[in-house]
Amino acid sequence: MVIGGGLGGLSAAAHLAEYGFPVTLVEQHDILGGYATTFERDDGNYTFDVSLHATMSANGGLRESLKGASILDKVETVELPELCRIITPDHDLIWPQRNPEAIIKQLSNLFPDQTQGIQGFFEEIMGILDEAIKPFNPDSWIDKLIFPITRRKMWAIRNKTLANVLDEYINDTKLRSLLSIYWPYYGLPPSKLSGFYYAIATSAYMRFGGHYIKNRSQDLSDALMDSIEAKNGRVMLGSEAERIVIEDETVTGVILDNGEHLKARGVISNASVPATMKMLTGNNEPVKFNSRATKYLKNLDTYRPSISSFIVWLGLNQEVHRKVKGYEIWIDRDYDPEKAYQGCLACDPNKAGLLVTLYDNAYKGYSNPGTSTVVVMMLSGYEPWRRFEDDYFAGRKDAYYKQKERIAKALIEEAEKWVIPGLSSMIEVMEAATPLTNINYTSNPEGAIYGYEQSMDNAYMTRVDQRTPFKGLYLASAWTKPGGGYQPCLQSGADAFKALIKDLVD
Repeated sequence: MVIGGGLGGLSAAAHLAEYGFPVTLVEQHDILGGYATTFERDDGNYTFDVSLHATMSANGGLRESLKGASILDKVETVELPELCRIITPDHDLIWPQRNPEAIIKQLSNLFPDQTQGIQGFFEEIMGILDEAIKPFNPDSWIDKLIFPITRRKMWAIRNKTLANVLDEYINDTKLRSLLSIYWPYYGLPPSKLSGFYYAIATSAYMRFGGHYIKNRSQDLSDALMDSIEAKNGRVMLGSEAERIVIEDETVTGVILDNGEHLKARGVISNASVPATMKMLTGNNEPVKFNSRATKYLKNLDTYRPSISSFIVWLGLNQEVHRKVKGYEIWIDRDYDPEKAYQGCLACDPNKAGLLVTLYDNAYKGYSNPGTSTVVVMMLSGYEPWRRFEDDYFAGRKDAYYKQKERIAKALIEEAEKWVIPGLSSMIEVMEAATPLTNINYTSNPEGAIYGYEQSMDNAYMTRVDQRTPFKGLYLASAWTKPGGGYQPCLQSGADAFKALIKDLVD
C-alpha cells in the first residue's frame, strides 16, 4: 500500500509492481506527480512545468531509480546547454556542463589571489563525491565501523556548514557568494546549510551535468504510473488516506476518506512526514506507543519544514530565447546569500535571490512557434502568507490576490531589469503560485518544497530514514533521506521499497 502519488510514492509503487508485489497507490488529487506535474493555459497554447528546472541524466544519478522502476527506456532526458548563467553587478558568467576544471579556471582568472583556495575547495567537494559514490551497505556493521577510515573527507565535514567549509579556503566575499550560488536549490544559506549536503549535490551536478526531462516532468510521472498499472498495480486517484491503522504496534492498513479499509502488510507513505504521523497517531494516545516510538515522534517535532516558493510562469508572444542566452539564470544582486535568504523569508522580490529560467533554451520546439516559456521565481518563507491562510481556504481571496499580483509584478520587473529587456510588453499569459498554492495542491506543511530543512541535525546521512519505529510503516519523499529534488525523491522511493522487502524477508 502506497499513500501519495508524488515521485517518492510512484517510485516505491513501481518498484513493488516490477517485482511482482500486489500494490495499491492512493492519491488525493486527480493527477499524479506531486510537484512533478504540468498545467496548461490559453487553450493549451502554453504548457508549464510546475517545478522542474534541471535534474541528473538518465545515464547518471537517475539511472538506477529509473531502471528499478522499469522505465529507463520510457524517459528521455536532454542535456542543457550549460550548467548555469550567473549575473552579478560585476560579471555575467556561463558555467559549462560537466567541466569543473573550466569553472576553476574562470574563477581563478577573476580572482587570481584566490587561486589556491579555489583549487582546494573544488578538490574538497569532488573528493567528497568520490567517497559518497563508493559502495556502502547501511545494514553492515563493518561498513559503519570503518566509515571514518574509508571516507575520511565525508567524516571530517559531517559537522560543518557550507560557511565553515568556505572559511577554510576562500576569504573574498564575492567569490564566496559565487561558490554558494546553488544554495537556493537546497533551501538554506551557507551559515545554516549542511556543508556535506551542498558538497555532494553541487559536485555531482557539476560533474554529471544538468538535464531536462522531455517533453515535461509530467512524462516522468506518467511513465511511472503506466509501469505500475502494466504490472497489475492499482492507482486510485481522488482517494485520500485518512488514517493509518495500527494494531499491537504493527501497521495493518489504511482507511480512506470514504471509509474504505484497505488492508496491507506494509504501508509506504509519500505524504509529508508530519501528515503521516498525524494519520498514524490521530486516534491513538501517545502512551500506547513504546518508548522508542515516543522518542521518535518527539524528535520529529524538532525539525522544521523547508522554505517554500513564489513562482511566476510567463507565456510570451515572441521567441526571446533567440535574443537571451542561458537556460538557468541566477541573479546575485548583492554577493550576500545571507541577506538574500532573509529577503526570501520575507518574500521580498527586491531583496531575495532570483532565478529566471528560459525553457526554450532547453531544447528546440519547447514552445509553439513565435512564443516562449519563461519562469521567474524566488524562495519564500511562509510567515508573510500566514495572515491570508484562513481566508484563503475559506474562499475569501481578494486581499491575497492583490498581494500575489503585487509580488508577481515586482518579480517580472526585476527579470526585465537584469535578464530580458522589454519583458513586460511580451507577456501573453501569466500565472503565479505562492506557499498557499503549494499547500492547496500538495498538503505540504507551510508549502514546503524540500521536505524538512537540510539543517545540520537532519541532512543526508543523519536525515530521517525510510524506516520508522512502527512495524510495517515506511517513508518515501523529500522529507526523508536523501532530501528534496527529483532524483532524491525517486531514490527515497526505491530505498523504502528495499527496506520493506528486507523486513518482510527477515
